[in-house]
Amino acid sequence: MSLTSLFSPRRVFYLGICLLASIHSFGQPDFPRTPEQAKLVYSDLEHFMDAYRALQTSQDTVAVLQTLYFEKGSPGLKEFVQRHQLTPELLKDALAKAPERYALLPAFMEKINATEADYAALMSQFSEVMPNAMYPPTYLLVGANRGIGQASQAGQLITVTRVLDKPEKFRQLMVHELSHFQQAMAMGGQQYQALYSAPNNMLGLCLREGGAEFITSLVLGVITQNKALEFIHQNENQLKQRFAEDLAQQEKGYWLWDSIEQEEHPKLLGYAMGYKICSAYYEQAADKPAALQEVLLMKDPEAFTAASGYLSR
Repeated sequence: MSLTSLFSPRRVFYLGICLLASIHSFGQPDFPRTPEQAKLVYSDLEHFMDAYRALQTSQDTVAVLQTLYFEKGSPGLKEFVQRHQLTPELLKDALAKAPERYALLPAFMEKINATEADYAALMSQFSEVMPNAMYPPTYLLVGANRGIGQASQAGQLITVTRVLDKPEKFRQLMVHELSHFQQAMAMGGQQYQALYSAPNNMLGLCLREGGAEFITSLVLGVITQNKALEFIHQNENQLKQRFAEDLAQQEKGYWLWDSIEQEEHPKLLGYAMGYKICSAYYEQAADKPAALQEVLLMKDPEAFTAASGYLSR
């Protein structure tokens, strides 16, 4: 996946896919500019654990979740609830349907100090690639067993049940979303928001996601949609041609969020195609810092893509 309150709705999917809900007008956020000040906020996980333990002896699941989790929610959880209409009833149903995912949380919390230290190191790595970055807090949340990562005015919102046993995916997700935050700050919230409601916006959306993937690759050496990237490498010429043809018709389904429902090929190929274009643009640029700024701003997706030379070679 993007500042989420900046953006219009999108399908929800795990692995850093910043899926955007309600649109709000806002000013430029005032978050720290040094990675040492970046905060990993996990109070909501602690509150959920209180509820989880209480449910061992209580049959009133909704009341326990409401009192011990929802009512004690952080600003991040409150933002998440508003965006995704999470309720105690939905969370109760998710607990019943996927108890094995929630059962991983106690072990995760036993290692939360190590996770916090890893987060600090990750933010330091990010600053080496993006020296002028802004660092909103990252809120770790428990949702209805959907993998959601997104940015917002409150900070990054990350649901953990799908990544509790996948630390590398967890790290990729946090970097991808933080990269979207930098995009939004570079171009301004209203302009960023407009991308998601603009007509004929397939290329802009692919490059927005591809830009976040590219920054993730600079920080971690991998992208969130690695299977999609491998598939492109195996079928590059054919997929370049299809991408160009689908761009002409604005057929997004094969490339973006509608692809989540299919099983014939890797999902979200547009993320990986956008990454390839951004990577090609960066590689051909003599001024790398300026090229990275262009990846963030993406003022003219068509001109950017042409300058990359990727689709034409």
